[in-house]
Parts: sequence; structure tokens; C-alpha cells
Amino acid sequence: MESNKIFKKLDRMEQLPTLPAIAMEVNKMLQDYETSIKDLALVIEKDQAMVPKILKLVNSSFFGFQSKVSSLSHAIMLLGFNTVRNAVVSVSIIKAFSIKDGLEGFDITELWTHSVGVATISRYLAEKIRCQFLEDAFTGGLLHDIGKIILVQSFPDLFKKVWMAAKENNLSFYEAEEKELSINHARIGGYLAKKWKLPQDLVDVIQYHHKVRKSIQNPELLMVVHVADIIMNSYMNGLLTEIDLSVIYPDAREIMKSELETMTDWFPGVLEDINSACQFFLKE
Repeated sequence: MESNKIFKKLDRMEQLPTLPAIAMEVNKMLQDYETSIKDLALVIEKDQAMVPKILKLVNSSFFGFQSKVSSLSHAIMLLGFNTVRNAVVSVSIIKAFSIKDGLEGFDITELWTHSVGVATISRYLAEKIRCQFLEDAFTGGLLHDIGKIILVQSFPDLFKKVWMAAKENNLSFYEAEEKELSINHARIGGYLAKKWKLPQDLVDVIQYHHKVRKSIQNPELLMVVHVADIIMNSYMNGLLTEIDLSVIYPDAREIMKSELETMTDWFPGVLEDINSACQFFLKE
């Protein structure tokens, strides 16, 4: 199927995934600088399953606040609007796209585990290189492969074709896409992120995490997720100590040179954070 036919089908589909209502409303509100903590809390409280998630997040070791937080308004004040928006969007998307019936032998949980890992590593790398968008790094990592979810859900035959080709030829999913399709999950994910009206920085991360572009407004954020994706793939394939640095975008390799050279030192600690994040995002 040609790429223009895929995009046309996405435009025509009545069941094209939409950003869940609460996430859409929160995302829209936080584009208005006059939105108050009280107004934001009232919207989030419409989703009773979301409130304990936010409180669990603010009380997690991830943020390390000393006293227990029991108020949603207090949690929003401590976390900040950007972190809250990213948490609401992330939790909503994972909940909406945890597909139960899929391809035999394919487990959607593995895909989300990979994405949580990329998110956690992205946040670590962003902190190390003093990138100012720590929570965007986490969310960008979490959503970078959303295009694969769309393939599974809306184009299962195409997903199966790529997935089988990757397994049979010992290729990455992206390499198999390049051989089998006229489009890839990154472009599909970027297209969907635009329709969801996500911030442009996140759209760019989703769309260009395999082929880095320096011409975007925040290339540093993109490079962080690009490197984190390669590291997590290497870990899941048992090749963490054998990463081919030549596949990393040259500028990213230079910016994160120290972190790449010392991975065996810092990765065990980050792995603990990955497991904690999986407990938060993937467990009921």
C-alpha cells in the first residue's frame, strides 16, 4: 500500500484513534497561560481513575518529595503544568491503546515496556546534558513508537508483514519497514500526533526519532530520544555492551559521548527507574 493511500485511509477512518477526552481538554487548557490550578484540577477530577494516578506519581521516588501529597491541587502545584499534562496524556494513551487481541506471538506490553524504557533513559540523558525539557523528554520517549500501535490497530496486515520480515531476517522493525513498506511508523505516528494537536516538540520526536533533523525547533530533545531508543533496543536484545555507535546521529554521539562511554556504570540504576516507571504506567 502506497503512503498516500495509508494517509487517505487514516483521514477517512471513523475509528481513527483520538486523544482521550480528558487528555484533549488538559492539552488545550495548558495552551492558555491564564489556566489556573483550580480549573485544571476540576477537569482532571472528571476522570476518577486519573486522580490516584497523579497522586501516585507525585508521591513516587521519581520526584522524591519529602512529605506525602494527598491533594490533586497540591500535586499540580508541585509537579508543574507541563509534567501534569504529560502524565495525563501518557496515561490516557497507554490506557486507550493497550490492545488485547493482536498478532499471535506479539505482546503489546513488550512494546509499551520498550517505550517506558526509552522514556526513562531519555529523562536521564536530558538531565545529564542539562536539557531544559526533562518531562518532554520522558513523554517523547513514551510516545515515540505510537505509530506502531496505529499499525497494529488499523493496518494489522501491514504490521504482520513487517513484524514477520523483521523476525525472519534478523532486522529491526524499522529496517524491515524500509524494505516492506512505502511508509514507516515514525511518519504515521507524527501524522497522528499532529491531528491530536500535541506540542510541536513531541510531534518532531515521534516523526524523526530514527532520522534526526537539525532544522526542527528543538533538535537536542529529538537527539536525546534518538539515543535512548538505540540504548533500550540494545538492552532488550542483550547487546548493551556492543552498541554500534555508527548508527547514532553524529551530533548526538558527540553531545552524549560521556554517557555512551559509561553506560555500564549508570545503566543498572536507570534500570531500577525503568522498572518503577513500568509499575506506574503499565500496572492497574
